[in-house]
Amino acid sequence: MLSEAASAIGIEVCVLAERRDDAATSVAGEVLYGSGFDAAALSALARSCDVVTLDHELVDLDALAELAAAGVAVRPGPAALLYAVDKAEQRRHLAAAGIAVPEFIVLEGEVDADVALVVSFAAELGAVPVAKAARGGYDGRGVEAGDLSAVLAATRAWRAAGTRVVAERRVGFRRELAALVARRPGGESVAWRTVETTQVDGMCREVAVPGGVDDATSLAGAQLAVRLAELLGVVGVLAVELFDTDDGLLVNEVAMRPHNSGHWTIEGAVTSQFENHLRAVCDLPLGATDGPAGAVATVNVLGGGDPLARDALASVLGVEGAHLHWYGKAHRPGRKLGHVTVVGVEPAEVAERAWRAAAALGTPRRRDEGGAQ
Repeated sequence: MLSEAASAIGIEVCVLAERRDDAATSVAGEVLYGSGFDAAALSALARSCDVVTLDHELVDLDALAELAAAGVAVRPGPAALLYAVDKAEQRRHLAAAGIAVPEFIVLEGEVDADVALVVSFAAELGAVPVAKAARGGYDGRGVEAGDLSAVLAATRAWRAAGTRVVAERRVGFRRELAALVARRPGGESVAWRTVETTQVDGMCREVAVPGGVDDATSLAGAQLAVRLAELLGVVGVLAVELFDTDDGLLVNEVAMRPHNSGHWTIEGAVTSQFENHLRAVCDLPLGATDGPAGAVATVNVLGGGDPLARDALASVLGVEGAHLHWYGKAHRPGRKLGHVTVVGVEPAEVAERAWRAAAALGTPRRRDEGGAQ
């Protein structure tokens, strides 16, 4: 989607991909193969580009720092990326700056002592905390939110492997939100409307605009995202996942890249997150982020449907207003294979249509997973 946005405004893209079936390989102008943890591969990418940016956090920060020190434009820079890559550093930095985050402790000592600290922390909270691997987790991976024995087992396993762990209070929230901002190197920034997200097994399943987010909360979320982008020195898109609680907004996670919670902006905003990310990292004027007067619903496609099959594609595109984005990924159970967006007037109506289109490709409706549709 970043390559598609780049093509529209005349920017050429070279992609570093690990596998030949990675989604971006079919649309990039040039493709190099290698890992984000391979310094030689990152150097080869840098030689092919004027600007290096990232679409995930699984990358060698030391190698990026060496490129930046050699004069390569890495945006966002490695100093900022640390806070997206490492949850322990993120929590400490935000808390020190007075940003509201869940109560937490960082576990980085001897294994048995750290397990004992989790027990003490749980007693102090009067509840079982959530355990998160400081690095390497995404889409619900690297998170343990079960009972105390499961949290202790995960903590022991991660610490034994040398991974720091963040244990934090489970947050009671009204809803989960996401706020996105794009920021240029000189500090100019634009923010989109704060949206409501729905997670299933730690993975974003649905985005609703405006959802249950009133104008005051939307503005507060956008202002917080702008503040964080400045605090962290982000260049490009920053996505801030938030808990909306009785006591205000708490920061859950941050991502320094186009984010699943912003896919709705392709059809639902004047300028998409992908185009504004490109504008930002290339230090070009940012585009307007105004959204529709009505509503937008985006549903992620999970399942085994094949949109290239005529019947399936006809069923999806037969839904009024449905826009299908198919990523071209190999199917794996639980993998995000694409998304559907519908823009309209009535929130309930656009949500129903987006779900009907996604279900035509095998995506289970939330009511089928034990939740309310």
